[in-house]
Amino acid sequence: MSGVFFLYFTVCLARAPDTCEARKLALDVDDAPACLHVAQPQLAQWIGSHPEFRITAWRCGAPPRDRGTRI
Repeated sequence: MSGVFFLYFTVCLARAPDTCEARKLALDVDDAPACLHVAQPQLAQWIGSHPEFRITAWRCGAPPRDRGTRI
C-alpha cells in the first residue's frame, strides 16, 4: 500500500437495527481527501456483498500511531 488510511464505518443489521458493529477497510490512498474520494464506491461495494447490513456512519482516518512500549 502506498498510503495508510482506513475507512471506518458502523453497520447495523437491517432486520435488527439495534445490533451494530464497527468495521474498517484499508485503503490504498495517500491522504484524507483521496480517502473521501474513494469512500462511497468502497462502501457501495461492501454493502453489495453484505446486503443484510445497513451502513449508519463512516469516516476516513489514519490508524493510531504505535508509540512503542514505555519503560
